[in-house]
Amino acid sequence: MYFLFRDQAARHGTRPAVRDEQRTLSYAELADRAEALAGSLRERFGDDDVRIGLYCGRTVDLVIAVLGVSAAGYTYVPLDPAYPESRLDFMAKDSALAAIVSDRVLSGALAGIDVLRIDGDDQGAAAPPREELPEPSPDSTAYIIYTSGSTGRPKGVAVRRRSVAALVRGVLDQYDFGAEDVWTLLHSYCFDVSVWEMWGALASGATLVVVPSEVVRSPRATIDLMTRHRVTVMSVVPTVFRYLAAHVRTSGHWPSTLRRVVFGGEAVDAADVRIWRATAGKHCEFMNTYGITETTIYVSTRTFTDAELDAAGDERGFAAELGRPIPGWEVAVLDDAGVPVAVGETGEIWVAGIGVAEGYVNRPDLTAERFRMLDVGGGPSRLFYRSGDLAVRAAEETYHIVGRADLQVKINGFRIEPGEVEVALRGIPGVLDAIVTAGTSRRGEPMLTAHYTSESGLSPERLRELFAAEVPAHLVPGAFVRMTDLPRTASGKSDRRALSEELTESRFA
Repeated sequence: MYFLFRDQAARHGTRPAVRDEQRTLSYAELADRAEALAGSLRERFGDDDVRIGLYCGRTVDLVIAVLGVSAAGYTYVPLDPAYPESRLDFMAKDSALAAIVSDRVLSGALAGIDVLRIDGDDQGAAAPPREELPEPSPDSTAYIIYTSGSTGRPKGVAVRRRSVAALVRGVLDQYDFGAEDVWTLLHSYCFDVSVWEMWGALASGATLVVVPSEVVRSPRATIDLMTRHRVTVMSVVPTVFRYLAAHVRTSGHWPSTLRRVVFGGEAVDAADVRIWRATAGKHCEFMNTYGITETTIYVSTRTFTDAELDAAGDERGFAAELGRPIPGWEVAVLDDAGVPVAVGETGEIWVAGIGVAEGYVNRPDLTAERFRMLDVGGGPSRLFYRSGDLAVRAAEETYHIVGRADLQVKINGFRIEPGEVEVALRGIPGVLDAIVTAGTSRRGEPMLTAHYTSESGLSPERLRELFAAEVPAHLVPGAFVRMTDLPRTASGKSDRRALSEELTESRFA
């Protein structure tokens, strides 16, 4: 995997590779520092197959750490300094970390683990010759990223080097990313989109701008940073983009150099794209992706056309088309019997191919449940990952994602997808964003609760009235809760689990 960067370092040694608000490193400088770190790690662990934790802030040092562990041939495990001690302790023990690379002194749950301090200003003085570094097996593990589990216990997803290399090569070969581009590293390195942001930029000879966490939390600061650094490529979760688009609309200020937005992680709302285009113009391309951590970030991609975005108009949440699988990936939409669905039918998305992960760390039961050998379409039996995502077959080779199988709820005999209600709520004037959760009423009956933010101070009572006039009665939530902000995960996605079910009578209608 490291060769993706190494080849560009040999070709573009003097070009800027990565920068934060304090430092800029050229490709040659970044290679020297990464390989110095790799040499230090190999002096300690040699050819052992070890896992190295990364505990760094959002600076250039983070990128040095990722590249250094990869160059050494080891597995990196990202540990977010913002995580609770209990989660860090679980991740460190579950992944059996041999050491941690950090830009700070460790304490608490991580204090007893061997630490290698990284200081980007000092790295590189004794970098070993590049030919001394190993060429690890493509089937070895590149990284382990922990995702939330339904039981509350995080799941460590182990992803191979060949999967990352295939993903980066496959997408770069399909689209015109190049050395003149400037990318953002907008996401936490504990979220797998960061893998694409880092390796996609550095494998194409582009410049990567590390965005500080305090900037990410502010739409204004994010837009200002992108303008200042003349960013051309941004990968972003649609929830975050919604707030960026709203700021662009109200401020009239946008990064004029931005030419491509890569969506991922959630369904895209066409209205947010329309808001951006209405202010910033139509020169920027919007690329939609579908992907899962267990299938190496992305599975399929497609670029929205001007015609379909114009046709969407003010429509909220048009059904996202699945797109074309990346070369080496395979998508099947199957019914409960494991048979491909017919046109007009809905089924669950299963993914096969080079991107399918090794499985879950120390979770053989869950691995066996989600990763299965199937002979779909009469071909040879091959490993598929069961996504839990639902899609409808709109045409022979066209699928539209419609929601999650595990979020559906049955109320008064109606099977309801909360995402459908969220989309409809966002279409109500005055509603900026919404999350719908399923719970139980005081009478013990199933009930939907709509949590929303409003630009205009729209009251829960008024929203209920407006919403009831737009949708069938069974889609009207039992409670409406106005919030200042909706909770988000470290990756920027809407965080349903963080929403409290203990609502006071005064806050909802």
